[in-house]
Amino acid sequence: MDVTFTNSGALSRAHYSLVRKVESAQSPQAADQIYLSEIDSIRRHFAVGGVSLKECREKLVMLLYCSMNLTHVNPGKLTFALPQAVNLAEMGQTLRDKQLGFLFCTEVMPPNHELQLMLVNTIRKDLESSSTARICLALSVLIQMPNDEVIPAVQSHLQALFMHKSIPVRRRAYLAYHSLLHHDPSRMTPLEDAVVLRIQRSLPSIDSCAMAAAIRLNQVDSINDEINALLPIVWQEPGRQSQSLTLLVLRALRKAKLSIPNVGIVLDIIKHTSSPPVQVLLREAFLVLSSVSAKAIQECQIQQSLSPVACIRYLLTSRDVNDRYLFVSCLDCLSPTLWAGTLPGTTAVLDEWEVQGVMKLLDSHDRLVRKITLRVLQAVDSSLVKAYNVQLLHNFPTGLTLSDKSEYVSRLLDVGELQYGNDGEQYASYLKDLFTVAEGDTQGRTEDMSVLEVGIDMILTHIQEFDITSRISCITALAVSVTESDARIGPTLMVVISALVCEYCGKIATSPQALLQGMASRLVSYGVTVQDACLLSMLRMSAECDQIPHAISELVTEISQFSGKRIRNRCSLFLAYCGQRNVLTGIIAQASSPSLPDFLAALTTYGSSSGAPAPVNLKSPLAIYGHSPGSPPRVSLSPRKLRYEAYGTPQAVPSLRHLLSPHRNEGTPSRQGNRTRSSSRASDCGMSMSSELARTITPGELTIAVAQGPLQDLPELDHLRNSNTPPNEDLASRVDLISLDSAVSKVPVSFPTPEPDFEEIWDAMENSNLRGWCESPMDNVVRLLQSLQHSMRVIAVDRPPFEGELKVLIAVSPLAEPKQGAAALRLRESEEESCLWRLRCYDLELRTTIKRLLEDI
Repeated sequence: MDVTFTNSGALSRAHYSLVRKVESAQSPQAADQIYLSEIDSIRRHFAVGGVSLKECREKLVMLLYCSMNLTHVNPGKLTFALPQAVNLAEMGQTLRDKQLGFLFCTEVMPPNHELQLMLVNTIRKDLESSSTARICLALSVLIQMPNDEVIPAVQSHLQALFMHKSIPVRRRAYLAYHSLLHHDPSRMTPLEDAVVLRIQRSLPSIDSCAMAAAIRLNQVDSINDEINALLPIVWQEPGRQSQSLTLLVLRALRKAKLSIPNVGIVLDIIKHTSSPPVQVLLREAFLVLSSVSAKAIQECQIQQSLSPVACIRYLLTSRDVNDRYLFVSCLDCLSPTLWAGTLPGTTAVLDEWEVQGVMKLLDSHDRLVRKITLRVLQAVDSSLVKAYNVQLLHNFPTGLTLSDKSEYVSRLLDVGELQYGNDGEQYASYLKDLFTVAEGDTQGRTEDMSVLEVGIDMILTHIQEFDITSRISCITALAVSVTESDARIGPTLMVVISALVCEYCGKIATSPQALLQGMASRLVSYGVTVQDACLLSMLRMSAECDQIPHAISELVTEISQFSGKRIRNRCSLFLAYCGQRNVLTGIIAQASSPSLPDFLAALTTYGSSSGAPAPVNLKSPLAIYGHSPGSPPRVSLSPRKLRYEAYGTPQAVPSLRHLLSPHRNEGTPSRQGNRTRSSSRASDCGMSMSSELARTITPGELTIAVAQGPLQDLPELDHLRNSNTPPNEDLASRVDLISLDSAVSKVPVSFPTPEPDFEEIWDAMENSNLRGWCESPMDNVVRLLQSLQHSMRVIAVDRPPFEGELKVLIAVSPLAEPKQGAAALRLRESEEESCLWRLRCYDLELRTTIKRLLEDI
């Protein structure tokens, strides 16, 4: 940092010095240590006591700065500084001091903390102050930190502030009262009465704060006449103030009831805000008309010779997608009888080519535009939507990429949601028909298909919106297909059924044993993700069975024998618990909800607390669609413990980190006692060349060499150039490639020059994040990534950026841009020959391929 202290804006010399130390840190981990050291120093300083208000202000700022900038470490509890913050809020002589004290409390103080009582007196004093700024500050604290214990002390003061002359004070008083007492409707009466009285007294002008509060409180019905009287007044006022007040009144009228005389005013608003479009006012005016009968609107149209749809028809041909959305959403607010000419004696407002333009919106890239267009067409003529659905299903293409197939299926699901509404049984039948085509024989083998994540999310979300009767009938209809041996069920629909059966088993009419038998017999037909969901669902259904048929256990055992570690763990879980009904019942009772992810979380908790055998990776199979968010798996980064009697020191083998480091000729200081990591030096002139050539190159060295460049450009290996490697070299750095026991792909892959910047590519894809746990060493992961035969570059663990992690860049083609066919992967090694991975990739197909590869290991 070349900025001087005077020009830096730092709060103090100590703050300036801290920032300089952090900027000179060699790594994020080193910067974290600086932050933690500063936090410990401030903790000791506060413990001594005798801190002035100025010092207190500076230290609190530095605590917030440190805690907010830590990247890899939790700052721990900062509650040790709360007494100082409360004292600053109480004793601060300036508004800035009090604001900082309150800010620290709102950021750090836990709910119902004992020190919250100490803030009550300070807040009450500030509410009684004559300073508008102090009153606003105290009200802002009440809004951000609602506390039941403060209500008796401030309730009367808040009611008095409802009539304060300052608009900011009144607005905050309304919000603070609502924040404190909204959970108790009986105590909201004073606020409701004050808001209604304020609006009535302010007529014919408008109190914007009271009107906004009335809308929030749903109290507009009691002042319906007053709000209707305000509409012509605010619309006739000149200037922009008229538009903002008109918008506020229209929003209130959406919850109240528009009077018939005001329908003409709303049509006038549409006329004057349509060209050029004042989008928010135009949209609000149409929303108000949606609650008025079509007959009343039609009479006003005839009187004024004005059609609201005719005013906005030009938006349909706009190139701006926002204009097209505005058009179709406004069209959705009106009855088709007003513009489509569906009744005898009425004429259509839109021409034929404009109707075709509306139909073309079904092909929009914006899903919301497509859904609203479907709703508009359904209101005009339901046969239009039915014909569109038949056309999509009949023309379902083959050979689509995963992203294109997901997009196509999502359009069909939108149609089904609209067509069948709350009819659960009909919706289930539609899903079967849809996936019979989307994941049928013409699409390939079931075990080779990818799960359509978008489809799972849409289906589960829509089923949750059903009433309970329709939901049960839908789930029952879907579950029955599992028991039918001749029914083909694709991977996407199978994951959906597994999730639903897990959540509602015991409530549906289908026999749990029949479902278990059906799922078990189908396991072999699916990939790892589907098997994972099915096994967990089967375990949940076991709790509903008095006895598990032996044939089911045999099928699960057979699956376990030829599956990877992840499915073997799931199979062992099933075989261990399926016969323990009492244990499963207890686990289900401990789950926060009956959903599959929460059942898995309860199962994991039970396994860890009881010491029962549990798989290493208990990751939710539903994480792919995010239906129930959960915490990421905990990663232990502590050094490996020696679990056996040590043998003699093995012969050193170059590690993955060492081989990949582009500066392996430079020595690195030892981190553990007298253990050293050897550096590559020039060979001794007297060394025998025969001993060098007798050394066999390991498969691991070949793997890394191929990742770095073509085989013909293989650089001279470190161990050939350095025969003087100490025998007591760091063992942890030498066993990384022990599992590489097979040859690598013969296809050389390389990244084009100049070499890409990993950190730059990583930051460019910050909106596309995946993470997970891989039950295999980093070396195996690198080898498997090679099998994709894409351009790849590996950056060593001890090289920046993100030191301590192995970095891998993957590109479908050498010239791929970060957002087009490129992926960035970070691997952090942990215990049990496993690693934590983080992936960023905008290319859906490449992202899915890498994710499946990592999960299937």
